[in-house]
Amino acid sequence: MRKVTSTLLILSLLASVVFSMTGCKKSALKGWYNDALQFYGDGIRYGFKEEPRNYVVSEVLKDKSYKKGYLLQDLDGDGVDELLIGVIDDGAYTRFTSVIVYHSDLGPYCLLSGSKDSFIYLCAGNVLKMDSGTPLDPDPKYMTFSSKSNSFTYVEGEGKYLPMKWELTEFV
Repeated sequence: MRKVTSTLLILSLLASVVFSMTGCKKSALKGWYNDALQFYGDGIRYGFKEEPRNYVVSEVLKDKSYKKGYLLQDLDGDGVDELLIGVIDDGAYTRFTSVIVYHSDLGPYCLLSGSKDSFIYLCAGNVLKMDSGTPLDPDPKYMTFSSKSNSFTYVEGEGKYLPMKWELTEFV
């Protein structure tokens, strides 16, 4: 019995050393976004009762006069889709309110969110344009996403990237 216990102890120690040395983090599970889709879909249908720490709900999503939808798009080419929540309308460009990613340490997480007058636009090359919508900060910001660093990096984009119209799956 002692030999089995010591063998198990040694194996578990070895596994923890290998795990810590390889820098393993949580990897995105297939369909990681289903809980987020459920949260936003239920909130849009029945009203947002609470806002979990990992999600952000913009005022536009609470406004019943807008149709809302979502897009799954691999923003950084790592093979894992990110979830973009947006507005379905006749505008020339699709306006997004939230970008939810699979954060390697936190799981599903809203890393980028618009506000009442601020929207996010997805441009060609998976560049995001953040338009503040305020006179105090009239210059749009352009950024790319990296799942390796769980962050957005600003890029020079004025005149290089134009927002696009995307087909969203409507929350019904």
